[in-house]
Amino acid sequence: MRQAVFEAEDRRARTEADLKTLLDGTRHPSEAVQRMAIRALGRLERPVLLGNIQPALSSTFAAVRAAAAEALGQAVSGAGADASGAAQAALIKHLGGERDQAVIGAICWTLGRLPYGTAQAARSAEVTLLVAALPIDTSSNTTLALRLGVARGLESLLRRNAKLFTPSPETVRRLTQMALERRKPRRHDEAEDVIRVRRLAMAALASSKQADEQTITAAAADPDAQVRRLALVALASAAPGSVSEAARAKLSSTGLADPDYLVRYEALRIHARSLTGAFAAWTPVFAALDDPSPHVALLAIDLAGGPQPDRARALTLLRREAESLPADREALRNWHRAAHALVSLARVAPEDAAALLSRFEGSVHWPVRMYAARAAALLRDAECLTRLARDERDNVRDAAITGLKTVAGHDADSLYLEAIGRPDYQLIMTAANALIGTPRRTEATAALRAGLARITGEKRETSRDVRLALIARISELGQAADAQALLPYTSDFDPRVAAEAAAAVGKWTGQAPAVTPRPLPIAAPILADVERLRGARAVIRIAGRGTFEFMLLPDEAPATVARFVALARSGYYNGLTFHRVVPAFIVQGGSPGANEFVGDGPFMRDEIGIEPHVRGAASISTRGRDTGDAQIWFNLVDNPRLDHDYTVFGRVAAGADVLDRILECDVIEEVEIVDRGRGR
Repeated sequence: MRQAVFEAEDRRARTEADLKTLLDGTRHPSEAVQRMAIRALGRLERPVLLGNIQPALSSTFAAVRAAAAEALGQAVSGAGADASGAAQAALIKHLGGERDQAVIGAICWTLGRLPYGTAQAARSAEVTLLVAALPIDTSSNTTLALRLGVARGLESLLRRNAKLFTPSPETVRRLTQMALERRKPRRHDEAEDVIRVRRLAMAALASSKQADEQTITAAAADPDAQVRRLALVALASAAPGSVSEAARAKLSSTGLADPDYLVRYEALRIHARSLTGAFAAWTPVFAALDDPSPHVALLAIDLAGGPQPDRARALTLLRREAESLPADREALRNWHRAAHALVSLARVAPEDAAALLSRFEGSVHWPVRMYAARAAALLRDAECLTRLARDERDNVRDAAITGLKTVAGHDADSLYLEAIGRPDYQLIMTAANALIGTPRRTEATAALRAGLARITGEKRETSRDVRLALIARISELGQAADAQALLPYTSDFDPRVAAEAAAAVGKWTGQAPAVTPRPLPIAAPILADVERLRGARAVIRIAGRGTFEFMLLPDEAPATVARFVALARSGYYNGLTFHRVVPAFIVQGGSPGANEFVGDGPFMRDEIGIEPHVRGAASISTRGRDTGDAQIWFNLVDNPRLDHDYTVFGRVAAGADVLDRILECDVIEEVEIVDRGRGR
């Protein structure tokens, strides 16, 4: 039965038979089956199923009741106020009789994240959360699950509805209490969640602009780096006059000297907002160039390329950095400072950057050439961009064509047309965008049609974005004679592609043909095989940075874990890179093209649940629901705003500091799956 429920969910219950399987699962005597079925119904995100989920709030199993609360919230994700109101009413009605504090916490979290359309509805949720939080003040027996649930709910409510309403003084008081209360965990395994309550409360105060000077000052001295970072976020968003200028200066100075790079990075990022006018303080920026964290130093280099009074000092520092580009292939692991400095120089000292450009253009390391293209675009060096637009690496071509679109316009159409024939999806999308309004309409349409046919023949679901871009350009540049060529795509395996093809044909002919998509078959893994991975972990070795490992979560995201493990064991990730690094946010990698648009072929289905996006959580990159392409990313800080939108399939268990050392284009040497017995 669990396998049947799993497969019906994986197919997204396209048929009545699949839906019946899920509904039968909600009435099954097994707790595990009930929980799976209820969770699956929520993941379908169909508000019409609220009535089928709601009875599970009365299940005899607490875990099922908690799953039902989460499923009600997921079912109305993106829905209108009516659906959200029905879910809110059901949760509030049940809350009055619920005694399990973990279930109450789950209900609170869901109430906070419902999509409210009016201030009245949001305030009703606020009042309910305050009532649920009463035991936190009045009883010493409140569980961490309840405290965490209330904190999650209030953080979501205030962040999502900041424009709808202002929290009450009582809400602010409760959040301040939670943000500053340093409770001791009752058990060792609760230590992180105890800290998370403080983080969530501080984040809620920051997003609602309700943190006062006393609260921010106290949080800035918290032993947890993330709380200290959030204190700075709250400082930056604080209402005018709520924090004195003396306190602001002291908090900023303390943040810039914090022992943790996450805090220093945030402090410098916030300080950058003040770098205007003749009296702007640039000394912290120059000092940060020598910061031990490369992330902080790179931010300083980027900032030094802005307008400033001490131009001579900035140019001296930027020249020093740009001229330090390592010549040896092995040393090129440390190319980042020089490349960032070149781009900054191109902004403030074009002649200096132009004198250095050829060295970067001729580098053996493709990321350096990619940055050369970005600098050449700022320098408006069409000759350099033209050469790089035929680079052996498509990432470099992409950066060059992005620049040529501005510098040369349609004079470079031949290069854009040539790029349409390349294999990289991101490059093709960039080239298709550059062809907007081209005078070479007939030639361009032929190239675009050929590219569409070639990519469609690959039968890769993850080609959706590039094929939509090609169809959009064909629709713009083509004519009625092209309708026959697009007609077969109205039966494409991708419904979005089929619909756009039909719309283009209808634009030319006056009547859109029927859309009859033919989806590719879905092969679900065997659930029993996935469950054998309980306790397994993935060990990832990054060239020159170190090794970290994370525990897999097959019970929460079985299809995702199965796909990741299969790819890892096949060697798929070995040699790929972390192409996206956003300090104090995420690191993302695992793309064969080292970009956002190239990944494994079949779509991965989302498995959204209760696992939060905390520091070290492993997730899957998507571009809309159920569009994962096996690219993985890791949270560098707690990111509650990502909860319920992306699948979490693992948690870092060792080597989290390695994540902090990863830089753009660092190479994944190997991903090894180790089971509970430490074997492959």
